[in-house]
Amino acid sequence: MIRDLVCSIDYSICAEMALGLFVVAFAGILFGSLRLSKGAADKFASIPLHDTVEDPRNV
Repeated sequence: MIRDLVCSIDYSICAEMALGLFVVAFAGILFGSLRLSKGAADKFASIPLHDTVEDPRNV
């Protein structure tokens, strides 16, 4: 009974949902990075060069 149920399930919707989730996540990250100010981007870029902890979002 369970074997028949598992065999009859159509998994093609999972691939479409995964693609949709990827596109939404990619668009969100792209939007967030384009919305970032120049000063904040420069602070993020200089994080590996500083020993002190600084919050780059407080520009």
